[in-house]
Amino acid sequence: MNRNKIKNFAPELYKGAHKYYAKYRPAIPEKVIKIIVNHFNVKPTDRVLDIGCGTGQVALAMEGKCGEMVCLDPDSEMLKWAKKATKNSKMKLAWFNYSAEDLGKIKEKLGTFKLATICRGFHWMNQDQVLKDLDDLIEETGGVAVFSDGVLWGGEERWQQAIKKVIQKYLGEERRAGKGKFKVSEELWENILARSVFGSVKTYDVPIKRNWDVKSIIGYVFSTSAAAPPLFGNQLNRFKKELKNTLLSINPKNTFQENAVWHIVLGSRKPRK
Repeated sequence: MNRNKIKNFAPELYKGAHKYYAKYRPAIPEKVIKIIVNHFNVKPTDRVLDIGCGTGQVALAMEGKCGEMVCLDPDSEMLKWAKKATKNSKMKLAWFNYSAEDLGKIKEKLGTFKLATICRGFHWMNQDQVLKDLDDLIEETGGVAVFSDGVLWGGEERWQQAIKKVIQKYLGEERRAGKGKFKVSEELWENILARSVFGSVKTYDVPIKRNWDVKSIIGYVFSTSAAAPPLFGNQLNRFKKELKNTLLSINPKNTFQENAVWHIVLGSRKPRK
């Protein structure tokens, strides 16, 4: 499965998208978390490091699975929403406004962990460097979990392709990443992990079905760096109206089923020589 990569993540990529991200990004399924927890034998006393935590989806999904989570994100606004979303958590939570590329600088502040999770964010990172820096942070029996469910308009359903076409009409053929462009890397995540210290790799694909309506689809679109509200300028309302009308012309009942796949790549340490 091919993935995209942009280095040098800038917080302004998600300007105007945070509230939509918190509300409309789908939760991480229990089945996905169970695969990760079972693979690494994560216990309620273990510590987990979540890199690129966004608005706290992994922390919410890991509730009761570990004792402490340390969550990093370079976007301070994301962290505000994450703290709000997890305010009733019974886990110990710590939040750090740093990027993945800061791991080498702040490792003394963080301690060690059974597991590092990277959900929906590996494409933003200097992947080889991040995995190298994690060598000092992950316990001998631990590892790294990289996982994502892709972008909503990446599917083959007619309504999904329609979303893509309307976005491209307003923002151009090339996928946006804030004010920049989304650059493509053909390298598989599993190959990147395989050459790292976490080179004992296993992959899983978890198919799921999700139901959407026009409101939630538009909310999701606005949660992305590719189509955050500020990118549309004074055409924002026009875009919303056109996307709504396009979707309802495909299905007037306002119900859209997505066949999504969670791709999970789990890297454990290679045996020491």
